[in-house]
Amino acid sequence: MRRDPFAVDFDDVRGPTHWPSLLPDDARQAWADLRDWVERLVDRFALETRVVPPCWYRHNTLVEALSALRDHERMSFAPNASPTGAVDWFRALREIEHRLAEACARTQCSVNEHRPDPLRTWLTGQDQWRTFVETDVHDREQQVTVDRFETG
Repeated sequence: MRRDPFAVDFDDVRGPTHWPSLLPDDARQAWADLRDWVERLVDRFALETRVVPPCWYRHNTLVEALSALRDHERMSFAPNASPTGAVDWFRALREIEHRLAEACARTQCSVNEHRPDPLRTWLTGQDQWRTFVETDVHDREQQVTVDRFETG
């Protein structure tokens, strides 16, 4: 039996799910809740597999984007939401749908096949990185000095 996505006590909604910091004790329920919501979303809006493939949960980009969209929907339709919340949510849906399609285009996952996300093909050059950071910090220190001098 599916739960009503709006049968949530909005006083208990803490904030968006940050998947990288989710504790093991919370993960099972977070995954179940997101799966239910994603399946309802796909049904409600007839989203194609090129937007949300069956293996969506195996792609971090899709998980985090769908989770963010779910969290946005919760707040957009909360009892204390702005009267423009529904329109704001539809804008977010449009933007996230585009982002999902872009991510899926990279993997070409289909109903019958999962393909892993492409791996990063570059490394940050340590020497260039250090030079960049040192230059940035120096420039910021110079700006602070100028600001202090100008304000007396």
